[in-house]
Amino acid sequence: MRTGWPRAAFLATTQRDLEERGWAEVDVLLVTGDCYADHPSFPAPLLGRVLERSGFRVGLIARPDVSGPQEISRLGKPRLFAAVTAGALDSMVANYTALKRRRSDDPYSADGLAGGRPDRAVTVYCNLLRRAFGKSVFIVTGGIEASLRLFAHYDYWSDSVRRSLLVDSGADVTIAGPGEDAIVQLAQLIDRLGGAQRIAGRNELWQSAVLGIRGAAVRTPSSASIDGAALVLPPAQDVAGSGRVHAEAFAAVERAGDRLVAQSQGGQMVLACGRRAALGQETLDSQATLPFTRQMHPDYGALRAPGLEQVRFSVTTHRGCMGGCNFCAITALQGKAVLSRSRESVLQEVQAILAHPEFHGTIPDIGGPTANMWGLRCSASGPCSRRSCLFPELCRNLVTNQEPYRKLLGEISSLPGVRHLFVTTGIRTDLAMLSPEFVEDLALRYTSGNLKVAPEHVVPEVLKLMGKPQAGDFVRFLKLHRTLSKPLLTILAPPSTQPWPRSGYTAAGGNEISEQPRRKRSRSQFVLPYMMAAHPGSTLEHMVDAALTLKSLGVVVEQCQIFTPTPGTASTVMYATGLDPFTMESIFVERSERKKRMQKSLLLYHLPAERSNLLQALKEADRMEVASELLGSNSASISPERTDERQHGRGKPQGKKRR
Repeated sequence: MRTGWPRAAFLATTQRDLEERGWAEVDVLLVTGDCYADHPSFPAPLLGRVLERSGFRVGLIARPDVSGPQEISRLGKPRLFAAVTAGALDSMVANYTALKRRRSDDPYSADGLAGGRPDRAVTVYCNLLRRAFGKSVFIVTGGIEASLRLFAHYDYWSDSVRRSLLVDSGADVTIAGPGEDAIVQLAQLIDRLGGAQRIAGRNELWQSAVLGIRGAAVRTPSSASIDGAALVLPPAQDVAGSGRVHAEAFAAVERAGDRLVAQSQGGQMVLACGRRAALGQETLDSQATLPFTRQMHPDYGALRAPGLEQVRFSVTTHRGCMGGCNFCAITALQGKAVLSRSRESVLQEVQAILAHPEFHGTIPDIGGPTANMWGLRCSASGPCSRRSCLFPELCRNLVTNQEPYRKLLGEISSLPGVRHLFVTTGIRTDLAMLSPEFVEDLALRYTSGNLKVAPEHVVPEVLKLMGKPQAGDFVRFLKLHRTLSKPLLTILAPPSTQPWPRSGYTAAGGNEISEQPRRKRSRSQFVLPYMMAAHPGSTLEHMVDAALTLKSLGVVVEQCQIFTPTPGTASTVMYATGLDPFTMESIFVERSERKKRMQKSLLLYHLPAERSNLLQALKEADRMEVASELLGSNSASISPERTDERQHGRGKPQGKKRR
């Protein structure tokens, strides 16, 4: 790892950095639960670079010691505000598994180990800032943890409804959604008003102006007057006391559009723009020219954060997701509309990667929340009431052409210096199947061993509650990708933007490659589906059917997660209330940890470690007759009880030793 990057190439993190820059103070102090990796996928460094380009002096405190305020205050009180984020991950999701066990790893820590990000990190950091600087410091919160807890919400880890994080943290403002444009607008506003010192305690000077920034939210006394056009939600205590009120409040926020939304939180009121913060294409494109080193900060020495290593030379092509899946926080955070970077901006960032001294020819990913949504757009104008452009059926106004993305991949692959290019973020199979040529290129050029897709389930009733399309497109995609991939002979030459493979294949520059290439290698590759267990509405019987379907398709599931209720999603409301917030119909919710494990084990039927749970699940679902189908011809003779004994004995029979 290169260690010669000068400190001046990074944001200021110490008093020495301030002195070397000739600064007496910073304008904005960023506080994050991630380590400091100077890369656009790490939220705090990204915001810091954007603010820096706008002329503001920026300091960054990464993973401060929370035992006292000394470390968080080492750069002094900021002139404008402190901006606090838990980081790229919600701190509770980062610290706990779906079954509330402590995690041992954290991909956004310098050593990859857990422990440096406190639970409820945003609240902890805000409290430390108040201890260090008092009420005069202006605090802004943002990122996934703050954005999805803007109103009263269900908290899985305490199994209770909690009030707004804006109130709990004591922050002055929350920016919900992508923050690059909004944080610059806020810094410019407070600068015009004379800085944090001048507006301290004088809310009338800034609150109405702040609410003009898209995505901004503030807290006021409950007695404050509210615009008559505002959507007034039921008070937080009513949401906590009634599942129906909770579900109705969530649905109301979903329909709020651009209206101001208000909710009483005890003696305080949260006022928020109905729409999340959004970005302009100019802002997104400009990221290509931000001076990221794509390195760990020098203070970490030789340590490497796994979260950086995975994406160091990847390119994010867009924000937002049109899928609108009920369990996913991406749409809640980034919005339904896909904002794509221009082709020129993507190529510019690729050129910067090619010039990086540690780049060795492989670009791991060109994608986004859903890789093959780059360039997709809505052909209609005006507001839209649909939560998803793809569910329950494809919207007629959606422009779904996959050809621009296919051509972009081909163009990047053809650049001198690019030896390998892969698509490793998930793709939508329903969109991919609209272009067989795109699927062909994915299989033959851009799959690195495993291609990630996310059907999540295959049973119609559960897919409907997830907001996912039926499994038909996944099955067709799987069969087509297998046909193209097995056996696979890959020509090791740059692809053109023409359909592949073709007789007389033409590479970049017009050079024809013969049908008998000089270099070939065989490659095994597979479609790797993400699956989910114990989503609201999912029963053991559903999971048995799912396991049988996957078995019949020859799919071996390697990645299956138990549903984790995270704030801000419709599925979490279903889990908390037992109601579909859009229809108010009752839904089965699995709350037993044991049966959640069983649901997961059914999808992992091929793993010996899951055998006991699987057989118990089949017994409870009264489906023991399919045990041999899932486990093989010798499995039916093993009872769940017998398997339990063998598992507790670590696979050895009780009694006599084996010979």
